[in-house]
Amino acid sequence: MGLYLIDLRVLGISSFGGTSLCGKPLPDCDGVPGNIVVPSTPNGGGEAKRKKLSGGAIAGIVIGSIVGLLMILMILMFLCRKKSSSKLRSIDFASVKQQEMEIQGEKPIVEVENGGGYGNGYSAAAAATVGNGKGVDLNSGDAKKLMFFGKASRVFDLEDLLRASAEVLGKGTFGTAYKAVLEMGTVVAVKRLRDVTISEREFREKIETVGSMDHENLVPLRAYYYSRDEKLLVYDYMSMGSLSALLHGNRGGGRTPLNWEIRSCIALGAARGIEYLHSQGPNVSHGNIKSSNILLTQSHDARVSDFGLSCLVGPPSTPNRVAGYRAPEVTDPGKVSQKADVYSFGVLLLELLTGKPPAHALLNEEGVDLPRWVQSIVREEWTSEVFDLELLRYQNAEEEMVQLLQLGIDCAAQFPDNRPAMSEVTRRIDELCRSSLPEDSQPEPQ
Repeated sequence: MGLYLIDLRVLGISSFGGTSLCGKPLPDCDGVPGNIVVPSTPNGGGEAKRKKLSGGAIAGIVIGSIVGLLMILMILMFLCRKKSSSKLRSIDFASVKQQEMEIQGEKPIVEVENGGGYGNGYSAAAAATVGNGKGVDLNSGDAKKLMFFGKASRVFDLEDLLRASAEVLGKGTFGTAYKAVLEMGTVVAVKRLRDVTISEREFREKIETVGSMDHENLVPLRAYYYSRDEKLLVYDYMSMGSLSALLHGNRGGGRTPLNWEIRSCIALGAARGIEYLHSQGPNVSHGNIKSSNILLTQSHDARVSDFGLSCLVGPPSTPNRVAGYRAPEVTDPGKVSQKADVYSFGVLLLELLTGKPPAHALLNEEGVDLPRWVQSIVREEWTSEVFDLELLRYQNAEEEMVQLLQLGIDCAAQFPDNRPAMSEVTRRIDELCRSSLPEDSQPEPQ
């Protein structure tokens, strides 16, 4: 192809409309200030406007939109958080599926005795029984309801429980405990079990055995709920809390000291509760005795909690979940003998007398646990150095305190055969409590 050159000078001025060119055939560039600019077409004006918007104006619009969107999101998050906090729904067992929350109109197969629950001394009837003696039908729709123990009319149902405002009380060996306040004002304690590995039928059989336990020094099971995703146990709430909290929770100036009379009564009540458990059969044990599982009434009466639950859950997530209380021969926390219970109770007695929490386990750099530390002090005949400072004021009860200390040492013996039975433990505590007159529990004048 050839290259053609066009002489632009032969073209008329009109051929260069809309341009900013100068020079022949247009006027000279030097003679026309600002050059000759032929007015542009309407399309050209729109093009200029688009060029202008593509700069700072468009950037400003984008930035403003982003900032506005962020502000809207922050406001929504604030409103949602405020709404959530106003419900006080720190409890998380409301994740039970909606279809499992539906409550039938008829009464449950088993019902709670009016006023039942731990801390009040009322008896709970044998679990899963009614007038005709029949148990729970696992194939019926009632199997997905909140099941109560006892014979009186039920006080609340599952829907009431799931609507309750609640707060976390703490995480224990077998699950998380909550304080739930129902709409009608009733306050209950709910334990949400974790790591339940047994079948539904086996679970119901075992929990019915737990519900049949009836003793004034036990925390009776009030109701339970079972589904594939949730296993809930319902007890009465005890505002005094646990022995652990009372012993170790507040050592400041505003603390009310636990005198000898209160401590000895707590020891006796706990011993009676554990003795009752052991009386139900040679293979029946508590499995998790510790001060946080000894709950107290307003009058400081002891109630043993968490009994019968060790057979419901799987292996512990951490091997030392009852460190400080576990007998040396125990290798499987789910299989604890009655003698191992006695060891744990012995550690509990030493904790009650020394004020030292065995959960910290190691009392010095040599790794000596609480029983061995007490034994070493007693061997050196420094027995008075063992007791909690709050007990040293009660000199008239010193003999009884030494007797209880020796009982704790006997219970925490290294070999199971050297430990007394709980029936003997209860008898010895009862005798030393009877030998203490009321005035003996008063502190000596300073």
